[in-house]
Amino acid sequence: MHASIGARQLEPVGWIFAALNLIFLVSAMGLGIFLVVESVPILRLEGVDFWLGDDWWVGESFGALPMICGSLMVTGLATLLVLPVALSGALFTSEYLSPPFRRRVKGIMELLAGVPGIIYGLLGVSFLTVGVKDALNLLDGNTLFTAGLLLAIMILPMILTLSEDALHSVSSEFREAAESLGLTKLQTALRVVLPQSVPGIVGAVLLGIGRAMGETIAVMLVVGSLDRVPGFNLFASGQTIPSKLGREAAEALGSGLHWNALMALGFTLFLVVAILTFSGHLFIKRNSQ
Repeated sequence: MHASIGARQLEPVGWIFAALNLIFLVSAMGLGIFLVVESVPILRLEGVDFWLGDDWWVGESFGALPMICGSLMVTGLATLLVLPVALSGALFTSEYLSPPFRRRVKGIMELLAGVPGIIYGLLGVSFLTVGVKDALNLLDGNTLFTAGLLLAIMILPMILTLSEDALHSVSSEFREAAESLGLTKLQTALRVVLPQSVPGIVGAVLLGIGRAMGETIAVMLVVGSLDRVPGFNLFASGQTIPSKLGREAAEALGSGLHWNALMALGFTLFLVVAILTFSGHLFIKRNSQ
């Protein structure tokens, strides 16, 4: 009797969430369709060369390769820098901290994960660019390396707290069984808990990469503005897809092929981030089952 009454009371809430999910789905599909339609003129003109071309001259040619390479290099560097710190921090928080301290650390990490990107960007301009320039004796601190370092700082709280959730969700029975066999706490964490939580950690990393790929203002402030393929030089100025959109979208609005080229860049970014985010949620869901 009480269960049926509770179910009836929860029905409106379920309908609300279903409606919100539908609105989100329709909005995402609408945005994707808009980007595709706006990208058609430049894709008809350039074809695959749009993604493979390395020259971006407004009014002449539009090659997205410098921005694609810049995004991949900055995001890849950020991931490499953040993984050791995030995973070791998540292991320590999950396996060694007492519950009160764990909750405090989690609260701080979740608070930092919600800090707007412009705040990180201002801190990057104030400290990181100057520090990188002085430490590496560069002419300019606005480099791909600076952007990657800043992104690593930005996505650290997200990856750490989600990875800690995955580690903490491993049943205590596994820990008790391992310790009863004589394994130390560290051996239990590395050989038992960590392998069990791999799907959740992979999901956390994918979500962090998705955020890093889409970050605009913070990266735009520290990456420079050079439209060229950087090769393997992380200490050169460059561009990412979001920084390119942030710099030129306003002035290109309604200006023919320039606008269409930027929309094609936006569609490329939209597709990559959507795939990463969807994959990350699938891995996290798999870990929680």
